[in-house]
Amino acid sequence: METEPAPPPDPAADTPPPAGNGPPPVRVLLIDDDRDDYFLTQDLIADAPRGRYTLDWAPTYAEGLDALCGGTHDAYLLDYRLGARTGIELLREAAGRGYAGPVIVLTGQGQSKTDLEALDAGAYDYLEKGPGLTPALLERAIRYAIAQRASAAELERKVRERTDELARANEALLLADRRKDEFLSTLGHELRNPLAPILNGLEIMRLAPDDAGSVARQRERLERQVAQMVRLVDDLLDVSRVVTGKLRLAPDTVTLRDVLDAALDLSRPHLEKARLDLAVDLPAGPVRLKADRVRLAQVFSNLLNNAAKYTEPGGRVSLTADLGAAAGAGGPVADSALQPALGALTAGVVRVRVRDTGVGIPADVLPHIFELFTQVDRTLNRSQGGLGVGLALVRRLVEMHGGTVSARSGGPGTGTEFTVELPVLQPE
Repeated sequence: METEPAPPPDPAADTPPPAGNGPPPVRVLLIDDDRDDYFLTQDLIADAPRGRYTLDWAPTYAEGLDALCGGTHDAYLLDYRLGARTGIELLREAAGRGYAGPVIVLTGQGQSKTDLEALDAGAYDYLEKGPGLTPALLERAIRYAIAQRASAAELERKVRERTDELARANEALLLADRRKDEFLSTLGHELRNPLAPILNGLEIMRLAPDDAGSVARQRERLERQVAQMVRLVDDLLDVSRVVTGKLRLAPDTVTLRDVLDAALDLSRPHLEKARLDLAVDLPAGPVRLKADRVRLAQVFSNLLNNAAKYTEPGGRVSLTADLGAAAGAGGPVADSALQPALGALTAGVVRVRVRDTGVGIPADVLPHIFELFTQVDRTLNRSQGGLGVGLALVRRLVEMHGGTVSARSGGPGTGTEFTVELPVLQPE
């Protein structure tokens, strides 16, 4: 029989304090409008064969709903009858507010459909009050409900993590697809741009075949445009070899100065055309490398050409190198395509820096600057073109030589510095 609800007793007065340094007691809340049921449940909890528990009491529907939605306890014992309302209604209202916790429904109804109704509303278990409800049975139900809630929370966490991973992967795919579209659009323009002057030059040569001066000028013009198209096609072939893993090196013992001289020969016309000051500062003695001279020269010419593209006339480009300590275990040599050739012959590293005073790189682009088809927005010198593959080739070629490459920029208008670190051979 139901009695008038009374204020809940102080749990501290009925529950002994935790002993020792063991785990904290399990906090249980009884939501029941019957004071006698509270004392009976307290006796069952006190006789639980394992663990330690505290039992609090919420004697009204409203208090129980607030406590349940607030997540104040580890587990909840919910009476089926709460005055004119039911525990099932409370569960469903709490679920509507987003709560789903370890709730065990208690009833003396003995109705076969009540257990299914409770589980459908979100209860973790269902127990009938009476002589059959023992301390061991109640404790098992509480621990099972808490374990189930922990498992559900862990599953939710994993689902959220996986969902976030899939969202990031999808974003990366969309970005790659957008870069591919931009690349194809750029490629179309870059391949078409030389065609107009080539066709015009051929027409002039056809109309004035006896004008030696005009023919010579048009021939030079055609050669420049064809060279531009050859460079674009070479870039396409190189990126294809990178993607398919078919890019190969022809390593030999070379000096850093020979490599950089070759790179400067390739890039000096671009730097001069851009009207840039060039400063070179290299070590005085020979620095020996195990490298493919042509491919390594391509690395530095790409970096110098990149500086020429994105630096305003009158700006400055510097090429410097200095020697450093040998790379440790797991350093750049570890994943090198030349590792068998390098072996234990490395005596340290050389750091080559290409620095410019150009447009700089935005912070959001900097982490992706060595990825295929990544391009800084060209508001400067756009006519020089490019496919967004040069720096990706630089990174792959440097890695194949056992080195690393990094970029640093303070943002737009602050210039950029690229640093290439390569293993150095022992002196002869």
